[in-house]
Amino acid sequence: MKPTVAILYAESRYTPWKENIDFETVRSFVDALNHDFETLVVHMTQPCDELASLLKSADYVVNLCYGFGNYNQAEVATWLDLNDINHLSSCGDAQLLAQDKKAVEELLLEKGVRTPVSITQTSQITEGSYIQKPRFGGCHRGIEIMDSTDATSRMTFGLDNDTLLQPYLIGREFSVGVIPKADGSGYEVLPPVEIVPFPPRDVFIAGSAFGTTQREFHPILTEEMSMEVQAAAVMSHNTFGLNYMSRVDIREFNGHMYILDINTMPNMHPRKSLIPAILRENQIDLSELLRRFIAINDQMRLSQYKIEGLNPIEVPSNLD
Repeated sequence: MKPTVAILYAESRYTPWKENIDFETVRSFVDALNHDFETLVVHMTQPCDELASLLKSADYVVNLCYGFGNYNQAEVATWLDLNDINHLSSCGDAQLLAQDKKAVEELLLEKGVRTPVSITQTSQITEGSYIQKPRFGGCHRGIEIMDSTDATSRMTFGLDNDTLLQPYLIGREFSVGVIPKADGSGYEVLPPVEIVPFPPRDVFIAGSAFGTTQREFHPILTEEMSMEVQAAAVMSHNTFGLNYMSRVDIREFNGHMYILDINTMPNMHPRKSLIPAILRENQIDLSELLRRFIAINDQMRLSQYKIEGLNPIEVPSNLD
């Protein structure tokens, strides 16, 4: 008898940040699971006992739910945890912590990982560009980029506790995916992808909110830079206790790598999203990724949900 996998999702229009989730995304997962599993597609509704019971009937739940209504993706994961549903995504506590950009900043700095440091007083503002962003939220919403004069004005009038003002780092940007190893014993870091502004410019944000960008899957990097990029992703994944998969956005500035963002549930649209493109570039299909998810899930369950017995993330020594 085949194991049962439920695919939990909510279409983009039902999610707080309008993620790229639609029939095409769900169909790609159904196709990837079709031969080895019985699949059940479940559209998210208001969390309730009936929905929890349905999901608990599956052996595994692929979590493609990036929120529903007033629930964000971390709150959905927390609800899954509380109902003891075996979902293939990081636990709610880890996602809630990583969602708080101020907490991310403080924890990374405590661990000795470079990340932009928030401005707390006008005397810290010098010449250059600054970025204002919401403490919570995603998809590059609510971001403003400004010069030092405007940054000083914002600080003078005061920022609320849910808004951060940081130096805008001018430099190259990279995204790094972390996924389970093929044998389910730990995690591996995929080669970095460079996010390149097109046309070339100093101020850009991944995506199209501040102009178009392109992906360079084979960026020219020294071995030292490659190792630093991937080591930063390793540290982020471990620091926040993430499982299954993450994507870390990193900016190079003055020869060093700075963590910009930690995505605990990277979007998985087969054509529009970055992680599926990275997987294809590394010849890892979705079926293989899901097989790895399930293998590491089984390892974790055998260890009573403790990940200490797994091998740590390894940074490849033979970097391209």
